[in-house]
Amino acid sequence: MGDTEIKFEKIGIEERKVLLDILGYEVNEDGIIIDKNTGEEYRDPITGDVVFIENASILPGSTVIINTSELTLSEYITKYLE
Repeated sequence: MGDTEIKFEKIGIEERKVLLDILGYEVNEDGIIIDKNTGEEYRDPITGDVVFIENASILPGSTVIINTSELTLSEYITKYLE
């Protein structure tokens, strides 16, 4: 297996909101990411937990949104990159 380089860039809440808007999501008054089409809370595909804008990461090269934690990052790398 070849080496894969992943580069993360820290962006602010407002930039995250713009990206989420482009991807079809919005943020409610509690800071939870909501699917604009369904009105449902967006859930981390790894943990199943709701995703708050403060902890949200939009993964490079994808439209996957996760809660930023060591667990979700390691699970994402294991599931999608190996």
